[in-house]
Amino acid sequence: MIVGVSPAIRRGLVVAERYARTRLPILLVGATGTGKELFAEHIHERSGRPGPLVDVNCCALPRDMVESLLFGHRRGAFTGAVDSTVGHVERSDGGTLFLDELASLVPDAQGKLLRVLESGETQPLGAATKRRVDLRVICAVQDDIWTALDAGRFRRDLFQRVAGVVIELPPLAARPEDIVPLAEHFANLQGRRLEGGVDSVLVNYPWPGNVRELRMAIERAGELVADGTLPLRAVAEAIALGGPGPSTSNGGGQPLGSFLTREELLAVLDRTDWDVDRAATALLVGRTTFFKRLKALGVSLRDKPKFASSPQFTELS
Repeated sequence: MIVGVSPAIRRGLVVAERYARTRLPILLVGATGTGKELFAEHIHERSGRPGPLVDVNCCALPRDMVESLLFGHRRGAFTGAVDSTVGHVERSDGGTLFLDELASLVPDAQGKLLRVLESGETQPLGAATKRRVDLRVICAVQDDIWTALDAGRFRRDLFQRVAGVVIELPPLAARPEDIVPLAEHFANLQGRRLEGGVDSVLVNYPWPGNVRELRMAIERAGELVADGTLPLRAVAEAIALGGPGPSTSNGGGQPLGSFLTREELLAVLDRTDWDVDRAATALLVGRTTFFKRLKALGVSLRDKPKFASSPQFTELS
């Protein structure tokens, strides 16, 4: 299921629906974790093609076996070929071949793939004849594909052949309106819901790992609490457990609290009954860093009578 309300995702879905039942190849462009595989599955499901979706990660193909795995081989074609093997291309007959990380394909395999796409025929290694295949190709590349083209690492003629329809999937940070709906969806998959106030932490974190990182964070948060609502502290801790923070100009990581606005920081204080230790813990920063952030945003603990109104923050059990 593709979840998203941003113009980029809505546009991508419209294009996917429009061309799903055609034979045109589709190229999905986006950083790791932006949902390219999910779009490929969505397109195949709506294609009406009776055959399977064959998912191939080109990065995972051993360099010395790329052609054998993609196009198959006949017994005796090379040393160690004791049996004939059907390649991914032939397995996709009647269905869809999804080539993920296409730009990592070695040059020789790029050329042979181009010939298959142009002729509609495949010839396993060691075979005397070619076999006609009816397949639809969906490819996925990183958003640095243009660099690979300019450097000559990826064939321009193959790019033009697979880019029949191009769908670009921006990073999650470029479509913040999708973050909360996605988080709610992942929480619902666990039978959970998000505590009020979690939205600000989710939206203000830059998600360098995109949708995949968000999903893992919500799954981790679900492991930190027994059941029911996922509180702010659990979600913040789950984000931090996912790895180092986003890069800064000096190469370091920024704590979650550094992404909060004044209003959002006041909301965290309100939820923790203005307890500095609890608020700092919720944001995964130390007391010193927390006080620096208070000062930077012009917030004083003397402001508590003016702002405090919400019930106390519920600690993790």
